[in-house]
Order: sequence, then structure tokens, then C-alpha cells
Amino acid sequence: MTIFVANANGKVGQDLIAALTAGGHDVRIGARDVARARAAFPGVAVVPFDYDDVAAGTAALDGVTAVFTAAPSWLVPHAELALLEAAKARGVRRIVKLSYLGAELHEEGGHRITEKAIEASGLEWTVLRPTFFNQNFSTMHLASIRDGAFYEAAGDGASAFIDTRDIAAVAVKALTEAGHHGQAYALTGPEALTRHEAAAKLSAALGRPVRYVPIDDAALRQALVGVPQSQIELLSGLFAAVRAGHTAGITDTVRTLLGRDPIGFDRYAADHAALWRDAA
Repeated sequence: MTIFVANANGKVGQDLIAALTAGGHDVRIGARDVARARAAFPGVAVVPFDYDDVAAGTAALDGVTAVFTAAPSWLVPHAELALLEAAKARGVRRIVKLSYLGAELHEEGGHRITEKAIEASGLEWTVLRPTFFNQNFSTMHLASIRDGAFYEAAGDGASAFIDTRDIAAVAVKALTEAGHHGQAYALTGPEALTRHEAAAKLSAALGRPVRYVPIDDAALRQALVGVPQSQIELLSGLFAAVRAGHTAGITDTVRTLLGRDPIGFDRYAADHAALWRDAA
């Protein structure tokens, strides 16, 4: 079985490749910058693939059994629809899509359009719908946390942050095991935290104060100037859902599928503390 990971740059993709290779699975990475991907993932097969031009990279799917797709949101749905058609034409049997928690509530949204096409494709399929990632704090908020604060339009709303290592572990099962066809998994961590509570946990892990500074939707949009409009609307909608209390729910899906508790925020913060301590 050869597994094609179409996006190795994302947080989940990176953890997925690590988990698949650790498990001895045959992995093929699709990358726009092949040399960079080979340097990042030594010993793993890397082939040219670009979500911006899926048609030019369909040879990447030759001999592939299962595909993991996590296209940038501004290229959804058209890039993933093109990948889906290419996968069907090349004889791929299984596809796992990274979506987001609540995508099923937005029938005209790009991710839901892709989900519905996958559901009707005739392939074995699984959709992963995680909530906000722990790893957002060590990627998009890395520099600001080093300076002592992070900024989000989340108000006082809570989210059951999930670790991308857990998402990757679920993806491994969906890609390599039977029993996951036709499933859309709602994935959360073990506890719902406000951003103020997350800041307190970061402060404890770092031994210095980290503040959460709420911003409003207008400030969010201003900060995202230059970002594709579809991405701005998606993020604006997600944070509106947080402020409305819609992301505080906790599921037991990770525990059920993995047979262990999800990784909590305290462990995440301890595992990544060195990143925030390092000089920018």
C-alpha cells in the first residue's frame, strides 16, 4: 500500500508523515518544492505536486492506494475536486480529507462541497473535522508569544483545542485500516479552554507571563489584509462561532479510535516550551 500525502507543509501533514514512516508505511509526498521537501523528510519519496495545478502533477498518484488531502482553504473546493477526479482516474481506492469542525453546517462552503463530492465518489472515504489546533500557538502565534502576548478575535469563548499529533494518529488509522469508510469524525481535545485559560497554561509552562489580547472582527480583517478573501471569511466565521460558544463541545472520538486520552494542552505546552523560549 502506497499512501500519498498531498500537503506536507501543513501542521497535520508533517505529523502524519512522521507517524506513517514510524509505522513502516510506504509514503509518497507531493510537494511544490521537491528539494525542500526532501531535505525536510529524508528517506521519504517526494514527487512534484502543486494544488495550484493539480493536472500537472497527476503522475504523483501512479500506484497509490490511499490519498490524504489538506489543501489550503483558499484553493478549496476546486483543487481538491481536481485531485479527487485524478485519484479516481488513477485507481486510488481510499481518500481521507482534512476538513474542520462544523463544516457540515455550511452546505455552500468550499470544504463541504468537497466533502459531498468525496462522499459520492465511489471511493472509500473518511472526513476528519478537527477543532482549533494546539499547534496554532507554536506556529501562527510563535513570534507574539515570544513577546508575551497573542491576539485573536475569540472573545471569551472556549475551544476544545486538539493536538495535531492526535489528528495525524486518527488519519493513519483511516488511511491504513478497515472500518473507517463513510465516517466523518468530529475531533476535539480533552478540555475546553478560553484563550485566557490557554494563556495561563502557557505562562505556567514558560515560567513567565503570556497574555491573551482579544481583538474584534474588524481588527482581525485588517490584520489579514493581503490574505485571500475566502480565507478571511473562513477565519472570521470560525472566530464568530467561538464567540457564540459553538466550539466548547468535547467529543470522545480520539479516545475511542486511539484507545487513549487525547493530548492535553498542558502536555502540548510543556512539549513545545523551548520554541517560545528561543530567540526569534
